[in-house]
Amino acid sequence: MIPLIALEEHFLSNELLNSGLYPGDKLAKNNPTVHKTLSAVDESRLENMNRNSISIQVLSHIPVNPPLNAVQQTNDLLHSYTNKFPDRFKGFALLSMNDPAEAAQELERSVKELGFVGALVGAHLDDGGYYDGSRYDVFWAKAQELDVPIYLHPHYPSDQEVALNYSDMDNNVVAMHFACWCWGWHAKVGLCIMRMFANNVFERFPKLKIIIGHMGEMIPFMLRRIVDYSKTWPNDQARTRGLREVWESNIWVTTSGFFALGPMACLLQETKIDRIMYSVDYPLAKNEDGLKFMQELEASGLVDREGFEKIAYKNAEKLLGIKVKQ
Repeated sequence: MIPLIALEEHFLSNELLNSGLYPGDKLAKNNPTVHKTLSAVDESRLENMNRNSISIQVLSHIPVNPPLNAVQQTNDLLHSYTNKFPDRFKGFALLSMNDPAEAAQELERSVKELGFVGALVGAHLDDGGYYDGSRYDVFWAKAQELDVPIYLHPHYPSDQEVALNYSDMDNNVVAMHFACWCWGWHAKVGLCIMRMFANNVFERFPKLKIIIGHMGEMIPFMLRRIVDYSKTWPNDQARTRGLREVWESNIWVTTSGFFALGPMACLLQETKIDRIMYSVDYPLAKNEDGLKFMQELEASGLVDREGFEKIAYKNAEKLLGIKVKQ
């Protein structure tokens, strides 16, 4: 099997877990052993990677929005991992998006001083707010200046959203599944991207690099419909690029946690193969399942050998400026 680079691979700071700043109870209810596995950035993780052809994991903390000192401590912890295993681990910075200017400064520190290759943040704030308003321009300007990607990741819904959309369901466990990993938070990442387009973030920052996971967070299935409707919007003629151009120029998509050929076929129909990258979402998804999916993809005929290698590792190498050791 050829080498794999995985970009949505998580760890957890025990200090943040114990501080109460991270809603770990929600994750633990779905997977009781997840905190132990998240906290293990050691030989056991490397052994799992080796068994499943993963040459490099790009590590990121589970998205949270703690105070700056906690953010910096967590990024320094991540740096200790990437420094100890530089050929196996790279880093996406943790950022608190409550303060966009502060997030921009920490992104710069993380890239220039810690050697990180970008950042991974929740796709909305804890209260449900998004990042397409002008107050976030300082952050997007810094990301564009540094020429690093921002990975927009699902985030837990606000209490108000849960109360409005899910509180009347018969089973609380099922309600949480639909609020998060079965529907809600994937749709909200897609909405984050659509809002950024509609509110002209990509006009103001045309070289912005955005990564989203989970086979495109529902966007590929809806893309042609939204493209057609967007041409009727009142401000459409003022844009220099339409949604299709933005999708092809500013967005990269990973396979994280969606290990099925049907979604991949849809993604390939709507997305340049140069913009598709392998990921697992470890340990919330299993490296074994990711490897099995890649073997199925290779045998499926959906992509040729060149395209398969691009998805497996070459696109990530190019985007992040890293190199696997063959």
